[in-house]
Amino acid sequence: MNRKKAEISLFQGKSAKGKVFPEKSLMSRKSKPGRKKRVFPPMAGHTVDRWISKLGLGTRGMAREWVQDGRLALGDGRPVQNVDQFVGGTPGCEPVFRLDGKILSADPPAVFAFNKPRGVLVTRTDPGGRETICESIGRFSEPRTGIDMSRMMPVGRLDQASSGLILLSNRSSELSALLNPSLDFPREYRVQVRPSLKKSDWETGLSDGKWSRDLGFKPVDVRYEKENLRTTWLRVGLKEGKNREIRRLFERGGYEVLHLIRVGFGPFCLKDLPPGGIVDVSSFFLCKGKIVLDIILDMIRSGDIIEVKENGVVVSPGNSGGGAGDLRKS
Repeated sequence: MNRKKAEISLFQGKSAKGKVFPEKSLMSRKSKPGRKKRVFPPMAGHTVDRWISKLGLGTRGMAREWVQDGRLALGDGRPVQNVDQFVGGTPGCEPVFRLDGKILSADPPAVFAFNKPRGVLVTRTDPGGRETICESIGRFSEPRTGIDMSRMMPVGRLDQASSGLILLSNRSSELSALLNPSLDFPREYRVQVRPSLKKSDWETGLSDGKWSRDLGFKPVDVRYEKENLRTTWLRVGLKEGKNREIRRLFERGGYEVLHLIRVGFGPFCLKDLPPGGIVDVSSFFLCKGKIVLDIILDMIRSGDIIEVKENGVVVSPGNSGGGAGDLRKS
């Protein structure tokens, strides 16, 4: 039988010699009814950069830099070739990494409140040579806390033209859950707009929420502060924090934002901490040496306020609290 006829015979369920195959043998193994597909459990572990971040050894960006420079190795001395390399491990049995031959060890969890100056970029490095937040906090004396400040990363963002309160942590990935819109984590800003705000825009665009609805934003809380013939200062409260939300909101009404200063983040309230100032607020996040976000969330629910000052923080209890606020030095 020639090749063409053999192919036809096979398609009809017969061999090249004319032997008929059993009917069930033509059925794919995957299509057999009742056959269950074996599911293998995923391997426990993470990529190298995820491990570095999760263990508090550095940031993912730092891990990439170490790998590119050939400085990072596994505990047994084998160099890490790729930051996406998978490394096995489980809680209590985490992998060990070496940097320049020395075992990397994590600093204890730490959180700082930082008053970001205007013009500082919230990023690790900038090819254009502009000042970054890492360079700005690098001027803070590390011996004062014993913490490696180069491992501090921001929780959330503030654009270059904005200033004010931002949290920094060597466990920023754990604190990033606070930014989830479902938590309605409050943020407050002082905003100066030009020209001076019209009464009609105040009533319709802001108070009635028309501008927010037009842009698909949640309603914002706006309070009048002061004004002159050319500009108006307002207090704006957000619970969503979308990209450039306040600037886009006022652009919708034809106004230019001249100054945008974050003065509140969760229960933290910026007081007399100067631009570039930094205060340790770790105690409000730690329980038995671990980050516990419920501490901060409970303070928000209770209406507690943590005033961030140059010489420390002052806690003002909310409705459920009692007594005078206490000063905690940084």
